[in-house]
Amino acid sequence: MNNAAESLPLACSKLLREKARCKLSFTEIASHLSHDEVWTAALFYGRATPTLKDIHRLADLLNLSAETLEEDFRMAGPPMREVGVSGKTDPVVYPFQEAIALYAPAIRSVIAEKLGDGAVCNATMKVRVEKVPRSKGNDVRLVLESKHTPFQSW
Repeated sequence: MNNAAESLPLACSKLLREKARCKLSFTEIASHLSHDEVWTAALFYGRATPTLKDIHRLADLLNLSAETLEEDFRMAGPPMREVGVSGKTDPVVYPFQEAIALYAPAIRSVIAEKLGDGAVCNATMKVRVEKVPRSKGNDVRLVLESKHTPFQSW
């Protein structure tokens, strides 16, 4: 586990421990929950709220008591979504800064599972903005693509 796991609610610590014990990836768990893998990782890092159905599916998958897990999430209260982002004045840029900060532990964990321990290179990053037509207006999709460099032992 990483430093983000040190201050997690009990429910999240249990989930991370059992995920490791069962040798499951966030992709596998997300598939079991019918959720996205980044959302699932965010749940494990205390940044998302599970439904009762999610809790029961997790308990079943990870061999935990559903009742105890429900109580652990109830005791934890709502997720901590406050993130320290400065310069909150630009209504276009700020939501992206906040999203990256909020989901950072989840994004980092999913990248590590898929590509291994390493770094993402900002110098080679490509950024693409896409318009996503919706029936009630347009959405925006921001795509970040960059080289992943594995950390090496010496």
